[in-house]
Amino acid sequence: MDRGIEGYPPISFERGAEEQAVIWAIALHERPADEVLQQHFQTWLEANAAHHLAWAEMRHIHDRLGEIEPTYAVRTGQARRPWPATRAERITASSRHWRGAALLAGCALCLGLLFMPAAMLRLQADHRTGVAEIQRITLADGSVVQLAPRSAIAVDYAEGRRDIRLLKGEAFFTVTPDPQRPFRVRGARATVTVLGTAFDVREAEAAAQPAFIGVEHGRVRVEPADGPADILTGGEAAIVAASGRVNRQIVPATQVAAWRERQLIVQDESIADAIERLRPWFNGMIVARGDALARQRLTGVFNASDPLEALHGMARAYGGRVMTIGGWLVIYSQD
Repeated sequence: MDRGIEGYPPISFERGAEEQAVIWAIALHERPADEVLQQHFQTWLEANAAHHLAWAEMRHIHDRLGEIEPTYAVRTGQARRPWPATRAERITASSRHWRGAALLAGCALCLGLLFMPAAMLRLQADHRTGVAEIQRITLADGSVVQLAPRSAIAVDYAEGRRDIRLLKGEAFFTVTPDPQRPFRVRGARATVTVLGTAFDVREAEAAAQPAFIGVEHGRVRVEPADGPADILTGGEAAIVAASGRVNRQIVPATQVAAWRERQLIVQDESIADAIERLRPWFNGMIVARGDALARQRLTGVFNASDPLEALHGMARAYGGRVMTIGGWLVIYSQD
């Protein structure tokens, strides 16, 4: 069954949820003050749990790109165009505002934005992991990399250098010494140069989230993208903020890269950051709601292999609420 939207082609429930979400995103962006359009959108959103998941994905992509407003509240002081009274008027409006080719192009563009990051990652990565997957990789020189879930690296070995790019996620490195060829791990926030060690690096997933470097044993040099270099030894860690500032911490060597034992160890982090670290373990989507998530500090040890129970544990301890839809969409709310 098709539902017409003023000035837009009808949405068929035979379309995939992602394509429907694209059409709604375009419509709401063009007509943010149209109350009737928003009513139709709410009906569609509540009709199927898959619509919630597809819309959450669309919101996430567009909010980060700054192309769609975070919410679609009706604005005051703006006139709303009247809803066409007859089918002929709706067809005329649809023809005037939309052409089939334009719709297809718009859908292709927005769907491309949804799937482009994953496609680019596949092209760049030499090794990558899926949800809840841990992979052990032995490199050409005998060094070993353990990749955390939903992580990816690119390997660039050449004469005089051994460079690893951490494209996404987290990895633990046990490095074979070779003074003639420095071993470097490059991330968006910092470059880590090995001085003989085993260490963990976690890339920042979000703009406001810090990167993390933890040393199990040995020494590394941490060079932020913007800031002075620092030396870390076994049992030390560095939190690299978006500003380039490096905050040193003491971390027991046994807790470095605890994800290898499928543990999530949180030490005075925000609940928002803890949820971000759980996402790679969950085969679905976690939507975090509430300003308090960024303020409330959390300390604890959670079972990463059971992310739903981990979220419920956080909620029990800090007064949050967890709602699941279909088993693969989770909404964590904190007042």
